[in-house]
Amino acid sequence: MREKKYLFRYLFAIATLPALLFGQTNTENFAQLEFNFNNPGARAAALGGAFISLADDATAAEANPAGLTALLKPEVSVELKSIQYTRNIFNFDANGTASDFKLIGRDFNDNVVSPAFASAVYPINNFTISAFRHELVNFKSEYQTRGALVPGFTDGSFYFAVDNKTDIKVVNWGVAGGYRLSERLSVGAAVGVSQLDMNSVIARFDGNATIANGSRIDDADQDIFINVGLLFKPNDKLSIGGTFKRRPKFTIENSLVDFQIGGTAATDINFNVPSAFGLGMSYLATDVLTFSVDIVNVLYSELTKDFVITSVPGAFQPKDFEATNGTEIHFGGEYVGFLNNIGYVLRAGFFTEPSSSIEFVGDPNTGSFQVQFSRRLWQTLFTEGDSDTHITLGLGLLLNEHFQLDIAGDFAEGSDELIGSLVFRL
Repeated sequence: MREKKYLFRYLFAIATLPALLFGQTNTENFAQLEFNFNNPGARAAALGGAFISLADDATAAEANPAGLTALLKPEVSVELKSIQYTRNIFNFDANGTASDFKLIGRDFNDNVVSPAFASAVYPINNFTISAFRHELVNFKSEYQTRGALVPGFTDGSFYFAVDNKTDIKVVNWGVAGGYRLSERLSVGAAVGVSQLDMNSVIARFDGNATIANGSRIDDADQDIFINVGLLFKPNDKLSIGGTFKRRPKFTIENSLVDFQIGGTAATDINFNVPSAFGLGMSYLATDVLTFSVDIVNVLYSELTKDFVITSVPGAFQPKDFEATNGTEIHFGGEYVGFLNNIGYVLRAGFFTEPSSSIEFVGDPNTGSFQVQFSRRLWQTLFTEGDSDTHITLGLGLLLNEHFQLDIAGDFAEGSDELIGSLVFRL
């Protein structure tokens, strides 16, 4: 019984510490944080995000800056996006034994509506410039759990009930330029400032519904982002594009409060947004039908880059946590038609989204009894996430020579998006 009571106190102690363990932060609310880096704009979204080799509108500033050279007139573009996130949150129950257990979860939905992209483009001979704003990350999550009874223990030990609210936004403010080296070859680059604003509050409750401890992030930071792109058109039907996106790395402060033993601790943590390489190809099958495909490698391993163990040093090592790079495949097609002098474009596509979850990969059965229990707990919280397949549909309307309206839907198990874009050409 002494061992069980010590374990119960040990659980209180380690629960105040997880936000310190590595760069991204491994408190419960970050265990399944997902990124979706699809290219902006309803047209690109409807094509399954396969836009690197097309990139022939104002969203090229983000998708592939080299594509800006396709724009022959000044234009302005704005995008409105609604995203519904569905996340499976653990810690409602548990099954198994004390040495081998799993936490059981429930689904929670959160919705975000925002002006996700805006840009202005101005061509000057072989050079085209753009100024833009792009929401790289806009994520919200709010949930309450009831706690999970630890299997195999009769003294009421359990993993804490949690009340969480998290709001993360990363906005890029930048300028981009594309230059036509020849009739067939263009290059481009975008550079600017990324602004992170994060507010995260999490409270944990003991078996008597008394708050035991909590953590809070209410901070902002800035960093530089750089996108570079290449576009090559060997003939009038085929287009090939390539991009590299160096995404921002932030440092923010996380504060912890322990109401059981008293005291507050604060430490800096890193929030790294994964960079990516992309390669795309599009083909004009007929005068009215185009197909496009992109392959994008996302460096999710950057999520656990440069993290340090600052608490429970005998329980964890940096190598116990890992995020695996993922490859996305994007495919789409569009058909152009006319009805009563109004041009319309039908689009459809899909893309695969690999998991971006941080996984506990260490051996849980090492160390003392208390250390082993904490390692098993982290193992069940930080599991390998599921990949997702997105189905996309969209419609474009060419209202006249000045206005273009595009709408798109992006449907997947983990999120649903509705996007609308308006383009005005001078």
